[in-house]
Amino acid sequence: MVKKLVSIVLILSSLSLLIIDYSNKSYAQEKIDSIISKKEKRKYDGYIYIPKLNYKNVISTKNVLDDNKIYMISDKSIINKEYGNIILAGHNNKYVFSNLYKLDIGDEIILNDFTNKYIFKVYETKYINIKDKTVLDNVYNEKIITLITCTNNNQTRYVVRGYHTISHN
Repeated sequence: MVKKLVSIVLILSSLSLLIIDYSNKSYAQEKIDSIISKKEKRKYDGYIYIPKLNYKNVISTKNVLDDNKIYMISDKSIINKEYGNIILAGHNNKYVFSNLYKLDIGDEIILNDFTNKYIFKVYETKYINIKDKTVLDNVYNEKIITLITCTNNNQTRYVVRGYHTISHN
């Protein structure tokens, strides 16, 4: 009887934690949606949307990593240029880039600067050593996007890269 009671208590505790976690994620997503709909250009430089993951978050050239937002390492002006490497970094947690590993070659990444929408197609996913800085290099013959997050207890980085396909106003 005691084992049964302990099992039930553990199951109910687990369920309540899942519900709280889902509630926190929903609230965080509502907050992001609110920021995007208000187009808070003064505070953020745009947002990213990854359809396959149903993921959306704001980006900033100011270090906003501790706020579970995405930090644009590259210069903001690269977004509107013909070529360049748009580099976005985010924590590997449930609010930011924990599901990047689920992206496959050909999946879309959409970047929006509150004026224009830029669509990218994933062409590469890989793990790199934390000392490998080559993914931060700029490119001068195409426009690409590079998403970076930490993995393996901050010993490696997971990188997703996409090439620019189309822009819309």
